[in-house]
Amino acid sequence: NHLMVLGLLVFEATVHRHQLYFRLHNDLKPPPFSIIFKGITRQHLDHGVLPCIKYFINFFFYKFGLEISLIVAVNVIGQRMDFYALLHSCALMAVLSRRRRKSIGEVWPKYCCFTAGLMVLQYLLCIGIPPAFYPWRTAVKPLTSNVIKWFYLPDFAMRPNPSFIFDHLLLLCSSLQWQVFVEENRAAVRLLAGDNVEISRSLDPCSFNQFIPVDNFLHCCYLDMVKVFVFSYFFWLVLCLIFITGTTRINIFCLGYLVACFYFMLFGSSVLMQPVRYILRLWDWLIGYTCFVIAMKNLL
Repeated sequence: NHLMVLGLLVFEATVHRHQLYFRLHNDLKPPPFSIIFKGITRQHLDHGVLPCIKYFINFFFYKFGLEISLIVAVNVIGQRMDFYALLHSCALMAVLSRRRRKSIGEVWPKYCCFTAGLMVLQYLLCIGIPPAFYPWRTAVKPLTSNVIKWFYLPDFAMRPNPSFIFDHLLLLCSSLQWQVFVEENRAAVRLLAGDNVEISRSLDPCSFNQFIPVDNFLHCCYLDMVKVFVFSYFFWLVLCLIFITGTTRINIFCLGYLVACFYFMLFGSSVLMQPVRYILRLWDWLIGYTCFVIAMKNLL
């Protein structure tokens, strides 16, 4: 594994030096953003399937990096299921409580420092201390092995699992997203990749057409078919996932998912015609309940 990591680092350094030499030799300026397909901007996104694929290869993390980071954070919680996973759950709820992207960007550096600090602390715990300084083992009533494992304490009888793959992925994604929060405020990047500004919460969905800069997607190209699926049927796909989540296991937490699923199904697509503030409030409650369930399952 170490040889593989070393090989990847050598390959990355070789490509970086070759690109730098090529640009200096041909008097070329480096692009304002790390991209693969040159000349593909936000204006090419709606020109067809191939330009759309090229755009998302260039700027997929720029557009959806925050969501990817949150998914990786939930994956870390599910893989660890210990005290530090509970801390990650609390940090996840603290970040999502800010709701707006701009507010999340303001606290994101603290979240990155929190993730890095936890990794350093867990590494020190894996190194351990001399066995004589283990009060949880040498006390009159020592802690059980399961409690020591849940708190991820150093132990001479049962060593903590030193695997930090998912924690490293979380730190990598959160660090990249920190860079995205910085880059999206630059005018050159906004012209190239588009902006990530949220729509106003006071808008009425019936008046969205005057704020959409592209043509209506009711033509006969394949990209328009994809748009019809995403904007017309993705709502029902999410409801199916909520229903599956609520029926896979029988416990008190799944009842909340079933109530949310049947509430949305009761009103159907008419929910999407409500004011933006009302729609987002419903989804905020659902996301908040999901974070609460994740934290409680890990604690229990």
